[in-house]
Amino acid sequence: MNTINVILNGKVVKAKENETILELASRNGYKIPTLCHDPRLKPFASCFVCVVEVKNMKGFQPSCSTIVTEGMEIDTENDNVKKSRKAALELILSNHYADCYGPCRQTCPANVDVQGYISLIEKGLYKEAVALIKESNPLPAICGRVCVRPCELACRRNLLNEKNAVGIDYLKRFAADIDLETDNHYKPEIAAPTGKKVAIIGGGPGGLSAAYWLAQKGHKVDIFEAMAHPGGWLRYGIPEYRLPNNIIEKEIATITELGVNIFTNKKLGENISYKEIKDKYDAIILTIGSQKGTLVGVDGEDAEGVLSGIDFLRNMEVTGKKPNFEGKKIIIVGGGNTAMDCCRTSIRCGSKDVTVVYRRTEAEMPANPIEIHESKIESVKYKFLTAPVKILKDENGKLKSMVCQQMKLGEPDASGRRRPIPIDNSEFEINADFILAAIGQKTDVNFINDINSNSTDGELKLNKWGDIDVNKETLETGISNVFAAGDSVTGPATIIEAIAQAKIAANSCHSFLIGKKPEAPKTEFISKKENFRVQNKDEYDGLFAHQEREEMPVLDADNRLNFNEVELGYKSEDIAKKEADRCLECGCGAVLTCDLKKFATEYNAKQNHFSGNFKNYSVDFSHPFIEIDRNKCILCGRCIRICNEIVGASALGFVNRGFDTIVAPSMGKSLLDTKCENCGLCISTCPTGAISENKIFKIAPIKTNKFNTICNYCSIGCSLEISNISDFVYEVNGNKGLINKFGIICSKGKFGYHYINDSSRLLSPLLKVNNEWKEITWEEAFKTIAKNIKSSNPDENTFMAGARLTNEELYYIQKIARAAVKTNNIGSFHYLGNSDNYFKNNAISYPLEGIKYAKSIWILGSQMAKTNAVASYGIQKMRSSEEIPVTLFVENNDSSMNHKADKVIRLKSKYAFIKALNYYIISNNIEHKCYISDHATGFDEYKSNLLKENYEKLISETGLEKDEFEKLANEYRYTLDLILVYSESDTSANCAKEISNLIMLCGKKDDFVSDVMVLKTKNNSQGLFDNGINPNIAPGGKNLKNSIEILEKVWKTNNLNRNSNADLKELLENKKVKNLFIFGEDPIGTAINKNEATNLFNPNSFTVVADYFMTETAKLASLVLPMAFPFETGGTFTNTQRVIQNFNAEMKPKTGKTNIEVLNGIAAEFGLNTFSSNNEIFNEFISILAEKDNSMPTFEYTNSDNLNKLFLFGADNLGLRFYNQTQDLAK
Repeated sequence: MNTINVILNGKVVKAKENETILELASRNGYKIPTLCHDPRLKPFASCFVCVVEVKNMKGFQPSCSTIVTEGMEIDTENDNVKKSRKAALELILSNHYADCYGPCRQTCPANVDVQGYISLIEKGLYKEAVALIKESNPLPAICGRVCVRPCELACRRNLLNEKNAVGIDYLKRFAADIDLETDNHYKPEIAAPTGKKVAIIGGGPGGLSAAYWLAQKGHKVDIFEAMAHPGGWLRYGIPEYRLPNNIIEKEIATITELGVNIFTNKKLGENISYKEIKDKYDAIILTIGSQKGTLVGVDGEDAEGVLSGIDFLRNMEVTGKKPNFEGKKIIIVGGGNTAMDCCRTSIRCGSKDVTVVYRRTEAEMPANPIEIHESKIESVKYKFLTAPVKILKDENGKLKSMVCQQMKLGEPDASGRRRPIPIDNSEFEINADFILAAIGQKTDVNFINDINSNSTDGELKLNKWGDIDVNKETLETGISNVFAAGDSVTGPATIIEAIAQAKIAANSCHSFLIGKKPEAPKTEFISKKENFRVQNKDEYDGLFAHQEREEMPVLDADNRLNFNEVELGYKSEDIAKKEADRCLECGCGAVLTCDLKKFATEYNAKQNHFSGNFKNYSVDFSHPFIEIDRNKCILCGRCIRICNEIVGASALGFVNRGFDTIVAPSMGKSLLDTKCENCGLCISTCPTGAISENKIFKIAPIKTNKFNTICNYCSIGCSLEISNISDFVYEVNGNKGLINKFGIICSKGKFGYHYINDSSRLLSPLLKVNNEWKEITWEEAFKTIAKNIKSSNPDENTFMAGARLTNEELYYIQKIARAAVKTNNIGSFHYLGNSDNYFKNNAISYPLEGIKYAKSIWILGSQMAKTNAVASYGIQKMRSSEEIPVTLFVENNDSSMNHKADKVIRLKSKYAFIKALNYYIISNNIEHKCYISDHATGFDEYKSNLLKENYEKLISETGLEKDEFEKLANEYRYTLDLILVYSESDTSANCAKEISNLIMLCGKKDDFVSDVMVLKTKNNSQGLFDNGINPNIAPGGKNLKNSIEILEKVWKTNNLNRNSNADLKELLENKKVKNLFIFGEDPIGTAINKNEATNLFNPNSFTVVADYFMTETAKLASLVLPMAFPFETGGTFTNTQRVIQNFNAEMKPKTGKTNIEVLNGIAAEFGLNTFSSNNEIFNEFISILAEKDNSMPTFEYTNSDNLNKLFLFGADNLGLRFYNQTQDLAK
């Protein structure tokens, strides 16, 4: 390829001819943002985010479509370019009425991924849910009980008629409690030791959290706690009926197990000095909290009996004794959660007269509404719009009463709540024995002098509120290696706010320890619907099914006069999953992959920079697999173009004009009413999540594990990328593989994964006893199989193996049959009655990648888009981009391919058409004589038999006029690089044979490639022949009788059965089989004629079925063996072009054994040597292929058509399941 010289960002570089600026920049390491570009498609240049500056060209140029020229000077990085990109992004964002994250996460101070962990709980992945929570909050069991729940206030479920948010904390607690009780609870990975030591002052939620994150970084962390127990306010401020001490201890243990040490009764400035710590530690984090109580703030507050609520609660925990309030009248001043703790604790201390005095109404109370509700159940009384004015004492200085004043609400203050205003002449008096003031807390930094007198690197300062002065973004103090977090920085706040600050402090501390300057957390662009308007009930009315909240079980009010935990937690997984199901999934499922979000963050774009009109569309869930949210659509056109240029369905288009333009099916149709093929390629190309998978479970926009494997549906051999969370498969995408180089896959590969998550999967062997299934051990299963085989004659046993199995499994099954059982009764229901005829039809098949070199393409058959869709996409791409003409030959009107062809020719019989072509070529003496002479045998006999046929009758049977037919015949014979494509699924075995004859007649075949592309049905249909799954075929596709000697040598045996039964169908129909073994096939479930299929089974035989599920065939079995999935066993598949692709075992089999281990168990019962790995099996297979088969292909005459398939989907239950799934979801 010729090159040209280009100046790129001031440097001379070599560019390729016809290369775009985007491609050139990418090759040279410059990242240009683009939203409308997909390398699989022609450039479109609609988003103008990829613009660059080109000297002597007016304005900015879209890099995705601008071709480089000699001497071109390009600037991709200057300020003007960046400003233009930012403006383009902001224009797009101004009409992007969508949420990146749900309001629950946006309002959580710690940014906990609420939607993510609720989705994991819905899937029963509790450990994984806890792991996700602990990325932002190390104390989920604690917060699940006592968090103030700003997330629930923001929950949009509140906008529905149910008036109750999702029980977010209830769910968090449920998952956390389960995890704490398991022997294998979640424990994060710990980095290698750094040698750095960190001292944390204060063992409350902030200190514990900072220690948790720093320990994960490999630092040595010690916590110094002033009290006798760690926990801070968690232990000394929250009563046990809300937060039991044993929960605190268990959760703290998950932190100390990371290597964190906690030293109690260590108070900075008293019994441990700053100098001592400074000398031993590399960094310090101050997390002392605000635990100094305040009183009422009115005259007389020094009366005996007036207490700080904080001191009241703390002293109970310190002393372990509760005061005796029997017969006492208690007043609580305040409306927060501390006030709730004081009033409810007072009830538990014996008082029957407890009143909360609050200066606003109940609606303005900051306390958790649930706490208010529970206090009322416990007989707490309230006086709202009431404020203390003065406290009266008796002559001994003891509390007598409190003078109060009635209030009214004015305008909102800084907190957003309406300001209380005194009502003149409204004072009244309330008698009381004790007043507990719960109106505020202060920070007590009593160690500041100790620090500053010993500091040599700056000064610790306090702000005007008496809190520690810090850099608000990094939480650095005036001393370089001292950081602070929590209430000591913010003043009295919440537990979750302290945890949030602890993470910032920990990250800054870590940066300092590794020699980097602490930086503020990067600002992440977040799209919010609230940036456009306040959310209201009208927008959500009627969109979601009514589902009341699963309320928290609690102790009866009569059983609460103690400190036992009141809230009992959800009692079952069903309840928790029902509550999880209430989540509205407000956050975007594509948030981790969204290019718009990524570039908006990179260019600091603002969503509300351009204000004006915006569109609000309803989300379209009507398609079973594809969800369309036009609010996220940026009109890049990628989905339209991939559907047209690659799929050929043209199911989507631009509808309307100007600001009203949308992407949709034309004429207002549903996507279901178009030629949509459910491939999901529109999803794969969408840069924003406007088109996404319509998942049957709750979306979890979280990081997943990923691994690559090979699709186990059709024979193309596409590489898939599996995204999984533990053993739950979350989604599947195309991987750029050996065959599907651009990551293109079809509907089965994209959406046919739900069977993997199906809870009805077989996990243990099941033996039928008295018509009931009994679970048995693997060892019992192996012995049962051996017993039945040994009690029969060898040829009374038959082994059937499915085309979805790996080469290694297929080889091993036939080896057990031949070497252990001594029978050649080996086959597959997939090819039952026809296997020999499909044997060598793709000995040399045209490669999918080679379609670009074709001059013309003939497709023989109507359903390729359904059976082998990716092949049809490859053809359509070349038809679209290279204008290669496609002719489609069909036998019926129900074709999924008509719209993908330039010409559609209707035939009565494909078989007659091919046979007539052969007749025409031979009778006109235009066959390729040189090729036939050198490369084939049997021509003379074939010619003799064929020319006995009636040519006119053959023409008639094609359904074509003679002139039209002969024109096609000449076109085929004389057109170079005319590729014939057919699928076995709708082509008879004899038709396949005649196609092979046709290819040889025309010389369209050599030692490396032929001009025919054969599309087999299943992922390893070819493997059946290659591994000897046929009575007459040995491994390597060789004649069995000619291979006995080498098999006996390799298998180290000398008594293999030399006889074979060529017709297994007849054997089964005649009930000659005593023991039938079926591996990976469901002939009953997939049968075209169930009666005919059922007749193949002997009700008196011992039948073993190995499969994933209790299929219809398995229900008839005597013994059912669970099978491992391919990615649980590993191995190889051979695709339709005879390309062998390896894939690894990526997950442990839920069945407890890989399929090879199961076969090992059977083989061992007969003394057969077992295999330790797939590689060992493959190597043994290769050793059998020592001799090359030099035989030439042979012309084989057929006298009639034989499209007599017995089973759909290659007799594979997975194909049936996906078909049924598609039908069910479409209803």
